[in-house]
Amino acid sequence: METLSLASLSLATILAGLPSAGEYEAVSQSVIRTHISPAIAGSWVLQLPSKSTQSPLPDVASIEEMTPSASTSRVSDCKEYYTFAEDNKMWTVSGEEWTYGRYVVSHQDEGLPIIAMNTLHDNNKVDCSGNQVDQTGNIMFAFVDYESDDSYMHWCNDKDGTQCFMTLKRQLP
Repeated sequence: METLSLASLSLATILAGLPSAGEYEAVSQSVIRTHISPAIAGSWVLQLPSKSTQSPLPDVASIEEMTPSASTSRVSDCKEYYTFAEDNKMWTVSGEEWTYGRYVVSHQDEGLPIIAMNTLHDNNKVDCSGNQVDQTGNIMFAFVDYESDDSYMHWCNDKDGTQCFMTLKRQLP
């Protein structure tokens, strides 16, 4: 990855500098803060493929009897839900697992913006795919394309968006 290592270091520094819960100082007078909400703020869903993505090929005699449920591509009921708040907090839900953390989106001079997510808490339960991994303390970086189609957000390994590894769909209220 061309610029990800330098961007990773600077984004990790930004994330580390954000105050965690309880670190805010008492204020003696009212403070009004304004900000532009991130374009990714809202709810998103990631449809994960089923563990069995292909069924055995039918014999010639049964092709005419195929129903839509007998197709070779199956959709799983496994979905991960991502919520990105306007204050750069985020949480995910997958099966019995839920995580909470912070995120930041950084726009580069060239290429796609970079998202950095820092998981502050994971309840360490089993997710919808059957995995149980405590992600507390993990920081993840990805190039993110949310501008080409407002309904979808693609997470990629490269700044040009040619090597994307997951696509989230915006959930409308």
